[in-house]
Amino acid sequence: MSSLRAYIITRILLTIPMVLILLILVFILLRVMPGDPIKAAMRPGVPPEYLDQIRHAQGLDRPLVINMRGSWATVVEPVVVLYTEHDPTSPPVMLALEGDRLPITDRFTAGGEDWIRVSADEGVPVWVAEDKLLWLRQVEFLYTPVEGAVLPADVEGNWTQVILHRGGVEGWAPAEAFDVAVNPFDSQFFNYLWGLITRFDLGKSVTLRGRPVATDLALKFPATIELSVFGMLVATVVGVFSGAYAAQKRRSGADYGLRIYSIVAYAIPIFWLGLMFQLIFGVWLGWFPVADRIDTRFRPDTIAQVFGLQQHLTGPTGEKILALTDFLSRFYIFSCLITGQWGSLLNALHHLVLPSMTLGLYLSGIFTRLTRANMLDVLQQDFVTAARARGIPEKVVVYRHALLNAFIPILTMFGMQFALLLAGAVLTETTFNWPGMGLFLVDRIVDRDFPAIQGTVVFIALLVATVSLIVDIIYARIDPRVRY
Repeated sequence: MSSLRAYIITRILLTIPMVLILLILVFILLRVMPGDPIKAAMRPGVPPEYLDQIRHAQGLDRPLVINMRGSWATVVEPVVVLYTEHDPTSPPVMLALEGDRLPITDRFTAGGEDWIRVSADEGVPVWVAEDKLLWLRQVEFLYTPVEGAVLPADVEGNWTQVILHRGGVEGWAPAEAFDVAVNPFDSQFFNYLWGLITRFDLGKSVTLRGRPVATDLALKFPATIELSVFGMLVATVVGVFSGAYAAQKRRSGADYGLRIYSIVAYAIPIFWLGLMFQLIFGVWLGWFPVADRIDTRFRPDTIAQVFGLQQHLTGPTGEKILALTDFLSRFYIFSCLITGQWGSLLNALHHLVLPSMTLGLYLSGIFTRLTRANMLDVLQQDFVTAARARGIPEKVVVYRHALLNAFIPILTMFGMQFALLLAGAVLTETTFNWPGMGLFLVDRIVDRDFPAIQGTVVFIALLVATVSLIVDIIYARIDPRVRY
């Protein structure tokens, strides 16, 4: 037991650097792509104030890894005029008063000059030039004037104090007018890593107006898990038993046919297989639906609605329990079994047939070949010969004794194939319009929503790492030879 405990602890510790490497790779790959991710997600002609607003909300105005330019700037002079460019002859934008603490979004140092660009935070009163306000009105920028505000003395020009609903107004001023606070770890990478560790913050969507990516994934995750579970079930049943049968009928026509099937199943494009299933079983024969997860009229009630939990669960604890039940209710198969909504259950299973068959048959070829290879080794061992000598029926020898011993190496393939299963789920969900994480990822790619793409890919990577860890622990539990 101590050896198994040491293996589990070591395996968990090895998962940490693996996940960290995955996070770094995803972060780098999405940052090395050319172009501005915010401009790519917006329509042409978007005012720069909106772009600055979104860029600041996403934290993309921070340095990538190490921040040596400064994080916050505190005004040390009575009044500081902020300009459009790092040039005192450019139009003024807003005023910063002594003691104001503003986030730094950029810094310019060249030719002996040192200028910093700061941003006005949302909900904080700030003095804005009238010319700038005229432009903000034209582009329908959201702000609220402050009634009765008194302009500081000795300030020239026309200024109005407003509260910006979402920030977004930025300006340049000499660095000597500020007390700059430097935090080297206030960067895009470390902020993202810290938010992921402490709050499981996967970022916010650009095209969905700052909606947390984790919120959308919580809605899409149950559909992907249901499809993955049933797809893996099909792959296991078809692959394992066809491989065992091929090993039993070695060098027969059935053996050669199943070996050819395993190659074809693995090589065939999964989206083409899905389209053929839709055409044959959905359009021509009309046996199964070709899209969506369930019919609208069969959409099941939530667990809380069926059992009337809203009347009994109140307060903060009750809200958390209700939120959990709502999440579990999105697993339609599980929810229908608990609540007894049998019509919805049958309809959900009816919709699940073609997508799960597509995904499962695509993966079954690997299990067919692996099971056949392991079964050939096991069938030549002494305990199989002894079982046959005792007169035990051949089917019992092959499918009960030999298959159980050959299944241990196959178990490790489940964790390795889970990543391939999720990759196949992206194409399967797109083909069948299945409302899961794969379809969500494709939609975000089409919309060029890079923060949502990053959050989804990171979540899938964490899911794959977790499943691989669980499979390795189970493997070590059933096979005492696996130890460090």
